[in-house]
Amino acid sequence: MPPDKDLQKRIQRIGEIVEQLEAAADPNARAMAKELLESLMALHGAALEQILSITCEAGETGQSLVRKFGDDQLISSLLLLYGLHPSDMRTRVAAAIEKSRGFLDSHSAKAELVSISDDGAVTLRLHRKPGGCGSTAATVKSTLEAAIQDGAPDATSIIVQEADDGALRFGFVPVAQLANSQSMAALSVAPTQRSGD
Repeated sequence: MPPDKDLQKRIQRIGEIVEQLEAAADPNARAMAKELLESLMALHGAALEQILSITCEAGETGQSLVRKFGDDQLISSLLLLYGLHPSDMRTRVAAAIEKSRGFLDSHSAKAELVSISDDGAVTLRLHRKPGGCGSTAATVKSTLEAAIQDGAPDATSIIVQEADDGALRFGFVPVAQLANSQSMAALSVAPTQRSGD
């Protein structure tokens, strides 16, 4: 279940307060605010870790619950913040690709995970059937990036490479370029050179 609007506003407000504290003129106040925040996060992180540990001790039922925690958008983001998510990044990226399969199929496309670097950069390869329009390609690419961002917000970057499936691609050639005498001369010379080879 996605977080409600009130919760989203609170999360946004936390970010604003942190920015204001970082911009505070008094270095002692900034240091104390940072220490307070780090202490609260350490306490909450330890408590969450203990909750997950106790839950897992309940056997398969507990482990099933932990997997459900990882699938819940709000709980998942909190577990990621504390480094406690039950699924590694590769698993979450693969699940996001799988979740996007219907959308990709509807646009004659498919995606595959190429790599995840040590620093968390995710590289994907996007295969599309030739002949689609450029705006559709951009939509498919941005939708795929958003799906990966949702599934793995801890990714440092998301790189979507378009696969060259050997299809002949035609590009737009401006009229000015066609009218250019050098281009025309090159076109008229090329067949002569080919026939002499």
